[in-house]
Amino acid sequence: MLIETTLEEREVSLAGSATANSSLTAWLRSSWLLGKLLLTGLLLTYLVGWVQDFQRIRRLEAEPTPRYKVISKNEAWRRIHPGPAR
Repeated sequence: MLIETTLEEREVSLAGSATANSSLTAWLRSSWLLGKLLLTGLLLTYLVGWVQDFQRIRRLEAEPTPRYKVISKNEAWRRIHPGPAR
């Protein structure tokens, strides 16, 4: 199966046309601006998250272990190695 394609010749010069340069420049500037806005938004999001983490860490307090959760060595041994079933 043959696929035929036509190649168009384009003339390229260093000077270029004024309309092509202006549209390219406008596109690059808008892309640059959008990129900067995106990076600024990401940085602000990161900083807000960092501040929230810092505040959450400052609010952490150690809580005493409830008495009913403390078990003796013997009880722990019995839980791990149950005796024969009676």
